[in-house]
Amino acid sequence: MSTGVNANSRVKGLLFGARMRYLAAQGPGKREEVLARLSRADRETLGGSLFPNTWYPADLLGRLDNAIADAVVRGDRTLLFKELGRFSANLNLKPGGVQRSYLKEGDVQFILHHVPRMYTTVHGSDGQRVYEKTGDRSAVIRTLPGGEVSAQECLTAVGWLERAIELSGGHKVQVSETQCLAKGAPCCEYRCEWQ
Repeated sequence: MSTGVNANSRVKGLLFGARMRYLAAQGPGKREEVLARLSRADRETLGGSLFPNTWYPADLLGRLDNAIADAVVRGDRTLLFKELGRFSANLNLKPGGVQRSYLKEGDVQFILHHVPRMYTTVHGSDGQRVYEKTGDRSAVIRTLPGGEVSAQECLTAVGWLERAIELSGGHKVQVSETQCLAKGAPCCEYRCEWQ
């Protein structure tokens, strides 16, 4: 479900690249199976070179995510979107990853503090995320209105935050979305806790 706030929302190719690598990890032919579920125009865009710093339509990402879910899901779609987020965090925060500079092992608050900047880098001026430290081992991340938001994007964010916290040294990580723009709330709110 989309908020419909801005039909012209754009996101960086970095997000598409992570999805394509996820599909490659699912085994031979999975990428082609997913692309076959999309329109010719979408297949032409996604089947060519995807550049991490190029802007692409956000609704294309939503269509790709739905096609991935239709082709890959083995039950609960919720788990798939969280898995996509975790995969993206692994890919982009690993040594040599494009977002690695935001990771400081042993300091979870460091990466969470930088989530607003990382979000703007990938989503542009459509909406924003804010960070609030709520304790030594807790924080809240909020996505404010401004661009298109879908329930699956929120689940992907939960998975990404979980894995980013783990990669920063957090254990027994819990990330829960307590409010969602796609469900009519004034913001998306992710409560993060770890040990």
